[in-house]
Amino acid sequence: MPRTHVRSLGFGALTIAAVLISSARAFAQAPAPPPDAWSPPPSGAAQPGAYPPGAYPPGAYPPILVAPQPPKENSINGSPLGVLFGSYSLNYERLAGGTHGFMIEGTFSHSTGTSTINGDQTSSKSMLYGGGVGYRWHWSGQQQSGFLGLMAGYTVGTGSGTVSDMTGTQQFDLTVKAPWVVANIGKRWQWDSGLNFTFRVGAGWAHYTVSSSSTDPQAQDAVKALNDLLTLIPIALDGELSLGYSF
Repeated sequence: MPRTHVRSLGFGALTIAAVLISSARAFAQAPAPPPDAWSPPPSGAAQPGAYPPGAYPPGAYPPILVAPQPPKENSINGSPLGVLFGSYSLNYERLAGGTHGFMIEGTFSHSTGTSTINGDQTSSKSMLYGGGVGYRWHWSGQQQSGFLGLMAGYTVGTGSGTVSDMTGTQQFDLTVKAPWVVANIGKRWQWDSGLNFTFRVGAGWAHYTVSSSSTDPQAQDAVKALNDLLTLIPIALDGELSLGYSF
């Protein structure tokens, strides 16, 4: 009786073991259900091939690439304050390589006036126009920079006047022509919008020639005196106080 009992227990144990082994094999061979959504690997790090090319994990966004703004190479400037005094100037500069600026500038001004001296009435009007070309070295390598410049140009000024006194009325005219070369130093402040403010000062050499169509001896004496003075002091002054736009 005891031996039969042991055999029954052994057979029962073998039967239970066979059932467990068979269940384990069936579970191992059963195909895994298809994932309904992407899930990161257990380690938390994305593995190659974890999601299709071009796809991003949930909650992730594609990188946003912001292209840098191209440098502003062109600038147009004018003098707003000069308009109040009948003086107009406009220049254009092209900046190459951030450092080398090549510019062209034009100027125009006019004025009229009357006065009374010792009872004599005098009226006059004048006009000046000219232009020049120049080079600027921007030492900061951009539009917003200090600069050293060199310019050359030509200016023509004309004027006429009338003097009335007890003996009658006299008319005279003057014409001044001058080629010139100047060196200057300045600074340009520029905002991101392209608006800029430019300041420069300079001086150099000019060759003045004064003439008049009047045959009056006093007018000719005045022309000679003025020529002598300008030959003695052949100085040209240069300056800019302008507002402009860079693009």
